[in-house]
Amino acid sequence: MAFVARLRSLRRDLAAVAATFSARPPAPDGKTPAPVSSLAPRRLRIARIVRETADAVSLVLEDPTGAPIPFAAGQFFTLHVPIGGELHKRAYSASSSALDGSRVAVTVKRVADGRVSRHLVGHAHEGDPIDVLGPSGSFTPAPAKGPRLLVLVGGGSGITPLSSIARTLLASETGTRIALVYGNLALEDVIFKESLDALAAEHAGPAARFRVRHVLQEPPPGWTGGTGLLDGEALSRELDALGDPEAALAEYFLCGPAPMMAAARACLEQRGIAASQIREERFVSAHALPGAPASAEAHEVTLRMRSGERRLVVAAGRTILETALDAGIDMPFSCAVGGCGTCRVHLARGSVAMDEPNCLSADERGAGYVLACVSRPSSPCTLEVP
Repeated sequence: MAFVARLRSLRRDLAAVAATFSARPPAPDGKTPAPVSSLAPRRLRIARIVRETADAVSLVLEDPTGAPIPFAAGQFFTLHVPIGGELHKRAYSASSSALDGSRVAVTVKRVADGRVSRHLVGHAHEGDPIDVLGPSGSFTPAPAKGPRLLVLVGGGSGITPLSSIARTLLASETGTRIALVYGNLALEDVIFKESLDALAAEHAGPAARFRVRHVLQEPPPGWTGGTGLLDGEALSRELDALGDPEAALAEYFLCGPAPMMAAARACLEQRGIAASQIREERFVSAHALPGAPASAEAHEVTLRMRSGERRLVVAAGRTILETALDAGIDMPFSCAVGGCGTCRVHLARGSVAMDEPNCLSADERGAGYVLACVSRPSSPCTLEVP
């Protein structure tokens, strides 16, 4: 099912990526700029930095040419961040409404061992250029066919795509109601606390189109919201507190730490929620592990495609996707850092070294699937491209 969803989102993702490339301005001399690699990012600018908490900032990005930045609520962008002479690629969700195509906000929370997050939170400045690839991802609600309820469950920085979903749908779908259950350590750690409460107040009333239930592990004196870790038991309490008669038919969107999402899924399954009603967003920051068996030699790769077979030689250190795109082969891709699964292909013969971590599940790996964007051949290979 996950693979089918990825295929369905392929056209949209590629169209959005293509739009970012076609928006390149003419060269200063008026001549047409030289062609660039299909994996080349788009140059944006940090127009504004909003301090959300002591450890989180929102970077409001815009195109210096004024070109639009199209994306769907729930999608993410891959930021290319140079630090100390080394280029790092990290995926961050859009947190702003998708209805404003003139700019996009991505929200970054600093983590102790996160080199890129610490750099962006502490050293990014308004006016800085930043290279961006995307949008990517299929953590996006389908258009409403009638009145519906969405339940968003987030923890910590997992609020970012959920914020975009809520802001976009509340403004564009009058028949959609949204309930948010959001867990954090303490009140000062709640990203978007004021804006979420304002959004709830704006949509209060008999219909209550947007409701928020905050859950804090270290609540302040007099706190009347949820308490404790947002695990399965706490989520069950919060869903009971919502008391919505349509909860059994709702669509559930989960984003946050892996233990929270595992507990949330188990809780929902115990409450009789079908797997088809549950969506999850899992982020990975792909990087080559020390000692990964990457080959120091070039290898021939055969691509079995619907249009026929194509053969190419992948140089040492190059990925299969990079080489295929440079050869003019139309390969599906989106984030290019192993985080979305759009470039998933089946390894029919041979072996590859694949950057870790990435978004492939254990079942996908067991079935012989690899991601072309983070795979380098370690022997002659044959890959089946859907």
